[in-house]
Amino acid sequence: MPKGRVAILIPGIFDRGKSMLRMQRALVHAGFTAHTIKLRANSGWYGMEPMALQLQELVDEVTREGETCALVGFSMGGIVARYYLQRLGGAANVHKFIALSSPHFGSMWAHLLPYKGGRQLRIGSEFLDNLNRDAAMLEDAAPVSIWTPYDATILPQSSSRLPVGRGYQVPVSLHRWVPQNPAVIDIVVAELAEVFESEGANTGSQPSCTKKSRR
Repeated sequence: MPKGRVAILIPGIFDRGKSMLRMQRALVHAGFTAHTIKLRANSGWYGMEPMALQLQELVDEVTREGETCALVGFSMGGIVARYYLQRLGGAANVHKFIALSSPHFGSMWAHLLPYKGGRQLRIGSEFLDNLNRDAAMLEDAAPVSIWTPYDATILPQSSSRLPVGRGYQVPVSLHRWVPQNPAVIDIVVAELAEVFESEGANTGSQPSCTKKSRR
């Protein structure tokens, strides 16, 4: 399926998209059509499933028929994207998935959220265990995880590393600064542009000041 230059940004809990504005502008400057989804019930009160359905609707709305898009999910947004990719058939519509400081294996802080979404994001939750059992489903979306060793929201910090795909460690001081960090944005732009290098597309900025690992 042809790869489109549409990128959809999925913010984290309680965030209507403000954290993604700098990244959205950078992607537009690099020649992408970037959309930030404004999730309803973004506290996670009703769980990840209704938000993944909202993402599915937006993908169908903004992508051309027969083309795939890219997804960039921050924190909880990365888990919403995974549910869409792995349980709603979204892998067929996405050629690149990037997760920014997402709790793929849960976070201790989620135990303070006494509702469905909080329970789903806890360490050892059945929801996350189920997704991780077949994380290999993400491989067709060329998955990337970007994380910071100083994250005090995703605990343990290693939870932000996907078990498949590329991984980048970037020394960002605070969790909420991750999607606004210039080095992180450079990586996202470069990763999305890499898809089109063989077609002579503009590759955008190259990542700098990062430690990269491949798995």
